[in-house]
Amino acid sequence: MNILESTFIIDGERQGVTPAQILRGVSVFRPGETEDEKQTEAIVDETAEADLNPLVTDPRKVERYLSSVLTTQRIVPMSHAGSYTRGRIACALVDAVWKMGHFRLGNLAVDATWRWNSNSLGNMAGFYHSVEAAGDYLDALGVGLRDTGFSFEATACAFEATASLGPSAEEDELVRLPNAAANPYIAAAGIPASFQPDESSWIVYIPFDSSSYRLGGSLLAQTLGANPPLAPQIDDAPYFVDCFEVVRELVEDGIVIAGATVGEGGLLSALKGMATSRTGAVLDLSDLRRAAGGTDIVNLLFAEVPGALIQIRDIDFDYIDAELTLQDVAFYPLGHPVQNGGAVRVKASARTGIQTILESLVQKQGGEGED
Repeated sequence: MNILESTFIIDGERQGVTPAQILRGVSVFRPGETEDEKQTEAIVDETAEADLNPLVTDPRKVERYLSSVLTTQRIVPMSHAGSYTRGRIACALVDAVWKMGHFRLGNLAVDATWRWNSNSLGNMAGFYHSVEAAGDYLDALGVGLRDTGFSFEATACAFEATASLGPSAEEDELVRLPNAAANPYIAAAGIPASFQPDESSWIVYIPFDSSSYRLGGSLLAQTLGANPPLAPQIDDAPYFVDCFEVVRELVEDGIVIAGATVGEGGLLSALKGMATSRTGAVLDLSDLRRAAGGTDIVNLLFAEVPGALIQIRDIDFDYIDAELTLQDVAFYPLGHPVQNGGAVRVKASARTGIQTILESLVQKQGGEGED
């Protein structure tokens, strides 16, 4: 059976298009280059029900959570297949931003591969929702799909996405996509993905979506055997475009000295991945927590909202402050790298960053002013 060409009936409702038709609609190749559509028998399934019990977490167990997340093999969360798929596509595009060269978002194309186990109830509905989400999100981003892959595996369901330069408009007689650079190229090398040992530099977090920090569909939820009903939406495509373009410019201009993608496993996993055997970080998530409406610290650390971590020199801080503010892109200076054997220390105090700075200045002035 050709699953991609099959008609799907989900929750008793026949879907209007096949997965193949959805994916061809966002393909960078001309319709004439695709194989003839040939629909096969219908696939009938039901949407997997989410566990409505909230995930109970304990901030004292953050290190234990991190250890589990870093060693867990990802399985697509069927209840949140759409959100998960959009998140993986977003992360694939953010992964490309660190490459040297000259390109913009519109120059990229995404390769997507689905590996699926159809044995469980809800799996094929999850597959259709995943394909549907991929098509809608790519279309909203103005990014083409280069190729699709699909295969069955007996153990688990997986979705993978990668991004690279797409075919040029001249070569394939396409209308140039928006947000594209002329004469684009990507070099083999990229900027470092690890903290550079400059303790005066800044580590800055830039979420690429305006979604709330929710644990539904996260690796943490999977490791704890839970299925929270709410996941990050990951559907603010215009905001993603703004974030991508401004960070891409910072990379091309040499402002970013190290960078990493925030994706599977969440913010803390990305921070840990940037640490080296000597260089770690001391970070404060207080400003992020306030901006997120007092969201629980575990949600902030493990919710899989796609984004970027950048390390910049202290001398460039005012420049990126002006650039990101001008583009209405939210960013959060988290702290500095330190030579501490690779440990990543995180806190989220109740004080604002300005209050902390003022307190520090007052203490210094008080000490120096006494006779």
